[in-house]
Amino acid sequence: KLFLSLWIGQGIKEGNMRQASYLFALAAASSAAFTSALVAPTPTNTVEKANVNFQKYRSVFPENFDVVNAGGWNAVKNLSSDPKSELVSLVISRLKDTDGKIDTNEDGKVDALVGILHSRGMGYDSSLVDGEWSMVLSREGKKSPKFQKVVDKQAKAKTAYSAFDVAGQTFSGINYTPRGNGKLWSEVKFNPVAENFDVDVNGNIVIRRIACDIVGASFKYWKLPTVQLPLRAKGGYLDFIYMDEDIRITKGNRGGLFVHFRPDFLEQAMNA
Repeated sequence: KLFLSLWIGQGIKEGNMRQASYLFALAAASSAAFTSALVAPTPTNTVEKANVNFQKYRSVFPENFDVVNAGGWNAVKNLSSDPKSELVSLVISRLKDTDGKIDTNEDGKVDALVGILHSRGMGYDSSLVDGEWSMVLSREGKKSPKFQKVVDKQAKAKTAYSAFDVAGQTFSGINYTPRGNGKLWSEVKFNPVAENFDVDVNGNIVIRRIACDIVGASFKYWKLPTVQLPLRAKGGYLDFIYMDEDIRITKGNRGGLFVHFRPDFLEQAMNA
């Protein structure tokens, strides 16, 4: 397709309109035939849907996708039918079993679902990210700061949030203490960048990364005065693995994996 486009352009540039017209018709016919060949019957069951999705997106799985840790290609294929629902089910089940704790060391199925959702090509989107998100799963990386590890180990769903302000290009992180009488707050300045971009299965550019600088942090306990914390850091980043109107999956520059749900979606999923 690219070759034909260049050839058409060259024909027009050199004034050979007959060549350009012929090739334009050829390109249109080829494109139509190719599109027709890609159209498949609507899958009629879960197994068929899983197979269709697996074949469609396998070529754009992350380069570091660990199929062995995921349980093999057959397990990955089975998860491909509806990976979002699978992840939501896994997260909600875990929250109910652990009294809402978000910290986890799980990797196999979690990483498999994260990799499959990554292939969907739904990265950073300013029209979707704005507003409040509830953290529902956190897996710290080996290089994550000790302070962050301690905070996340104590955190529970509905006590840990982040809120994006796209207009101001900032987002804040809020963690409440277990009894709700202490509040840890941080503010990050962010900017979408071209680094680490992807191309989805349809050839569209997918923005993944936002550059992040921590610009403020504080802690307030009960009625005591707010204490400003000397937490400042530049040069960090956050990669958007998957995001839609309900859930957001990101990875930090220290290796941490974070899953957030919209508060309303979390409430509905917990009560389903």
